[in-house]
Amino acid sequence: MLLRLLYTFGVRAYGLAIRLAAVLNPKAKTWVKGRQNWRGDWQKIRSNPNERWVWFHCASLGEFEQGRNLIDEIKSRHPELKVLITFFSPSGYTIRQNYRYADAVLYLPLDTPAAAMFMVNALRPELVFWIKYELWINTLRELQKRNIPVLLVSARMDASSNFLKGPLAPLYRSVLQGMAHIFTQDKSTRELLSEVVDRKKVSVSSDTRFDRVNSNYEGWAARPEIEAFIGGRLCIMGGSVWPKGEALLHQAFSELRAAHDVCMILAPHNIHSDQIEKWRSQYPDITHRYSEGGSQAEGKSILWIDNIGMLSQLYHYADVAYVGGGWGTGLHNILEPAAFGCPILFGPKHQQFPEAEDLIRAGGAWVIQDATELTTQLKRLISSGAERDKVRRINQGFIQERTGATELILDWCQMNGLFG
Repeated sequence: MLLRLLYTFGVRAYGLAIRLAAVLNPKAKTWVKGRQNWRGDWQKIRSNPNERWVWFHCASLGEFEQGRNLIDEIKSRHPELKVLITFFSPSGYTIRQNYRYADAVLYLPLDTPAAAMFMVNALRPELVFWIKYELWINTLRELQKRNIPVLLVSARMDASSNFLKGPLAPLYRSVLQGMAHIFTQDKSTRELLSEVVDRKKVSVSSDTRFDRVNSNYEGWAARPEIEAFIGGRLCIMGGSVWPKGEALLHQAFSELRAAHDVCMILAPHNIHSDQIEKWRSQYPDITHRYSEGGSQAEGKSILWIDNIGMLSQLYHYADVAYVGGGWGTGLHNILEPAAFGCPILFGPKHQQFPEAEDLIRAGGAWVIQDATELTTQLKRLISSGAERDKVRRINQGFIQERTGATELILDWCQMNGLFG
């Protein structure tokens, strides 16, 4: 009981800190504003007492993409079910608040016992999916107390995880033990959790992200304006790039375009118009913003993607992809370019991403330490069509071998009667 009180106190302190930060921080301000009338928002969800709801909780946009195929498949196979998606982060909510397969998209309020009871009373879900992590103890305990099945999907932990070793580990172990089933990304996570949870309740399913990126690859649609910009040239893609990566790419590209017929597409992780304009001012004659219209992009060498949502399919056009985040913020999604067979380059801070290590070992990705290494690797890959073809086979095979988690999870749900 004392641990729960300490946990709830910490949650409330976190909420206070966010409110103080909201005075100066736009993201914190959005976080606070989105929860101003959360009780009213939750009360509006259920319009009919006979409705059957399935709840998906995603920490942010990345976790949503991880669970997206599950959501789509459930709505496709069971249209009678209604789907709620909750987010903790504004980035997920802002982008996916109107997702077509969701009957409701809401913010998750602070995880207090009162809030947990209010949410469960308002929704009365039949089934809950928790994507990857972010184990909110009061909410999960409230669900489990009412015998509402909760599935943890795409779980991945190591021996140092706070869920297993931290001061609140007894609370986390309790909610893990209360899960109806846990689907892990890998065998090592299953072995760790099997020391805490009944082994029969833990299965290796692989990561549902592999299904998502494969679906994105299979659903690719041509973009004539991008094809017109490329115009038959080789294309370097900078995906989810930060200023550090932008600087390295510009330095490398200046050297590459002197010797090769190449173009570059840059999709910043954070779309700040002033930052894009700062870079454009250094190359005024060769750069273009996507929002300015496709026809004017022809003949330019650098195209800035100044919107959210296009990047995952633009990798189709990339001959080589650099993925941002490997310099301190956490590596961004390298599975999206891998699904299209792109050779992939990224920065040195990738150790927390097993797919990065696996792709390096397979020969489909390379780590770069500085602009010199980036230029060298880009030259090598741009100069050799045979090498790019080899990597394409490696990376697409890498994705195909790891798909199937969505089907495995849904089969388990069906066999255990969770869809009625």
